[in-house]
Amino acid sequence: MRQLISIVLLVLLTGLSTNAQNKGAVRSFQKAVNAFSLDKNDEGWRFLELAIKKSDDGYYQPLIYAGDRAAKEGNYAKALGFYNDAIEKQPLSSLFLKRSRIYKYRFDWDKAIADYERFLDQARLSNERRKTAEEELANLKFGKLKYQEFQAAGATVVIEKLTFSDDKMEYFPCITGDAKSLLFTARDLDAPSTDENLWIGTRTGKAWESRALPLKGYLNSRGNEGAASISADGSKMIFTACDRPDGKGSCDLYQSTFDPSNGWGKPVLLSGKVNTGAWESQPSLAPDGRTLFFVRGRHSQSTDLDIYMARLDDEGNWSDVEALPRPVNTNRRESSPFIHFDGRTLYFTSECSPSIGGSDFFKSERLSDTSWSKPENLGFPINGFADEFSFIVDHTGTTGYFASNRERWNEPPSAFGNGLDLYEFSLPEAIRPNATSYINAQVVNASTMAPLSSVQVSVYDIDNGQHVFNGYSAIHTGQFRPMLAPGKTYGFTANKKGYLPYSERLRAVGDEQDLLVLKMQPLVKGSTFVLNNIYFDLDKSELLPQSTDELNVLLEVLKNEPELSATIIGHTDNQGSQSYNEKLSLARAQAVVSYLTSLGISESRLSAVGKGMNQPIDTNETEEGRAKNRRTEVQLN
Repeated sequence: MRQLISIVLLVLLTGLSTNAQNKGAVRSFQKAVNAFSLDKNDEGWRFLELAIKKSDDGYYQPLIYAGDRAAKEGNYAKALGFYNDAIEKQPLSSLFLKRSRIYKYRFDWDKAIADYERFLDQARLSNERRKTAEEELANLKFGKLKYQEFQAAGATVVIEKLTFSDDKMEYFPCITGDAKSLLFTARDLDAPSTDENLWIGTRTGKAWESRALPLKGYLNSRGNEGAASISADGSKMIFTACDRPDGKGSCDLYQSTFDPSNGWGKPVLLSGKVNTGAWESQPSLAPDGRTLFFVRGRHSQSTDLDIYMARLDDEGNWSDVEALPRPVNTNRRESSPFIHFDGRTLYFTSECSPSIGGSDFFKSERLSDTSWSKPENLGFPINGFADEFSFIVDHTGTTGYFASNRERWNEPPSAFGNGLDLYEFSLPEAIRPNATSYINAQVVNASTMAPLSSVQVSVYDIDNGQHVFNGYSAIHTGQFRPMLAPGKTYGFTANKKGYLPYSERLRAVGDEQDLLVLKMQPLVKGSTFVLNNIYFDLDKSELLPQSTDELNVLLEVLKNEPELSATIIGHTDNQGSQSYNEKLSLARAQAVVSYLTSLGISESRLSAVGKGMNQPIDTNETEEGRAKNRRTEVQLN
């Protein structure tokens, strides 16, 4: 078979008019092609060089073949020489196309563009092929622009293979909010493509451990498991599994929960409207715990791949599924979404033009619930000349990870290996997301200090009321990990039936290694607690919007415990007269009562009391102390 292919190739290269050519050159060329087809490269080059030496001015085919071989082997200087000699003999349009690509791989953009324009001028192309070629020319010009930007930035970008990345195929990384665990999909090179598994690499201190391990528990099987996304606290995973009996399409999205004792639990098909008869894969779970990005198409290689978004409703179903609007999704393939820990920066892969390679990494920012900024091509060195996919960034916004078969950022496709490895690099400042920090938190029973699981927790920005986390404490540990913007103040609320509501206020400084413990008191008649996140303007009694989360927690308590009544007690600091503060505190307590009655709580169950400045809990000599004294208290009766 190889012999037949070699003969056919030789005929194509030499054409039908070799009778007048040097017969010795033709015989040497035929021997060269045969040797290369048998992987005898040294012998092939000997015969090829002999063919070139014997060729007369009209016999250019060995030069083209030699240029193609040198380009395939990554020797672009050598390839360029052969193509130049071939053009001297016969300036074919296809030779200008070949030489243009060599110039591109050598970053000689002006010559690459000039040769491609000459190819377009000379070539006879169908309308469809010409349209494609003109798009490729636009890509060349775009590549020149992005390379100039990269050079002008003057930054040195070092892309390094992760220490635990070995001879497996490794791709689709995802990372926890504390950047200490990196999960990825892996497949042995000699294993069937239907046996993908999930692995984990662990960071100790500032370095990754030398070996990764398959995930412990009930996830990995002889089928395909991969393309996962892990929650910021590492307690929940959404991943792709294919051809399962309970699935709805070829590949679907499943969820698993982590148990420190037994590892990852048995997968459960995502409930709601995410999974369909189509192909769903490549999930990315937002840090709020309630927003999911994923890819859907007819099948994995279809041309209709788009990025979708789903939201978790109050019943625990993924609903409101919709494709992201333009300009994120285009009429080309979009895939590999990654929503950063800032909750607004989306990185993804697209085949849209202009591009540097076949597909490139892009960045877009969420402007509102329904709109996104124009995607920005990440440029060199993140994007190269080949297809790119599966790119993520840690919570600091400074370190990126991606899967590739290139060992250096400037490798052309012909120099790439067969396998995929995982790489780490410092993200250029121009394409960084907003930096975030994290806090490790745990909800416990205040009486026993035992972890409380499935506690409804809300964390929101005090300034604008925007939620950064709205979920539940982990089933086995009671822990959660909200991702915060340094320098901002956040409200924490926790609610669980049978317990008093818990509220806290915290200013984010940086990554907090110490555990924030939320101690929830069991609910008993006569209990008193403070609503720490109720806000009024100075000397006003109208509730500010930032108070809604806290009030809704109290609302749920009263709905769940219909036999209880509540006394709302207002307190102030000592600024102003006694009578003024009593009136203000009463008005503020009545504002809380009005809010609750407007949402269905009977007035007979509620009363308001104003204590004014009579019961301080801290000093009135400092603003911090006065802020604690200005509080809203609830007594359950």
